[in-house]
Order: sequence, then C-alpha cells, then structure tokens
Amino acid sequence: MKRSRHMKLVLMAAVPVALTACQPEPTGTVVQTVAECQAGGWMTPAQCETAHNEALAAHATSAPRYESQADCEAEFGQCTPAPQQGAEEETPQGQRTAYMPPMSGFLIGYLMGSMGGRGMAPGPANPATYTGAAPLYRTRAGGEFHNARGDAVAKSSGTVFGKRGALPAPGRAITVSRGGFGARGAFTGGRGA
Repeated sequence: MKRSRHMKLVLMAAVPVALTACQPEPTGTVVQTVAECQAGGWMTPAQCETAHNEALAAHATSAPRYESQADCEAEFGQCTPAPQQGAEEETPQGQRTAYMPPMSGFLIGYLMGSMGGRGMAPGPANPATYTGAAPLYRTRAGGEFHNARGDAVAKSSGTVFGKRGALPAPGRAITVSRGGFGARGAFTGGRGA
C-alpha cells in the first residue's frame, strides 16, 4: 500500500515537468521603449540601447511605404514622409513622396533553446541569447503590433512564441498602393535581400 502511494506522488510530480517540456520555446519579446526592455532585466541597458538603435536603422530602410498620406494615416495614425530610397521611388514624372508609419515598438529576437528548453520567458534568472531586433508598427484598428512585412506579431508587449517572434529577413521597404497594411496583392516595389 505504501509503495503505490509513493508511486502516485512520483507520477504527480512528473506531470508538470512533462507539460513544461511540451510548451513552445519563446522566440522574442515585444517592447515599446528602451526603458521597458531594461525593466525586463534579461538584457543590460547597453544591450537594450543597441537593440533599439538596430530597430530604428531597420525602420528607416524597411518600414512599409504608402503612396498616400491619407492611406497611411487611416491604417496607423500619424505618418511622415519617407526618406527617398532610389529607383523604386521614381516615376516617369520624377520623384514621388511615400509615407511611412511611426515605429511603435521593437521585437527583440533570441535563440530557441537558449533558455534551456524551459518554455519560459526571459528574465534575470533565465537569460536568453540576443539575435537582433526589428521595428514594429501598431495599427489603429485592433492595435496589434505588425512587422515590416505586415505579419501580426503580438497584441501587446511581452514574450512571443514560435514564428511570430522570428525576426524578418532584412529587406527593402515595401510600398503599399492600396488595400492596406498586410494586403499581399497590393505591394509595388519588392523585397530584396
């Protein structure tokens, strides 16, 4: 009788460990500011600054571009003229102005398995290996964070799991002519490496 009682306790203790092993690995963290990154405690203040600066640099080159300021602002709110990037911004009539949304956060990527396969969010006792950062854009409707390709990443700040936390490949800005952010058939220009 005693033996079966101990066996039940051993099995009950093993269930949470088994369930934890089945949880997906976190692949990134969405933050809105450098201070929010620093408050997470898993990166140093200097690393948070580096991640933010990396996301800002990517924002300048890969943020979605809209042909119309009204279209951009309907999707994101306040938009600004985008810096000219070369041939994709030229028309037979000369240079055209494109508009881009503000960067409203950034995705900090980290390696799967860098936290020992625990399926836990990074923190001071649970460090992760930083792999880069990418800009995020928050839409007016729904307020979700999207990457430069238009893929939904998260509804709020915090840990991201699976493909949503994967950093997008570096590329050129995509100009949206109509159809809104993330409308795959509406892109002019292209993605390059």
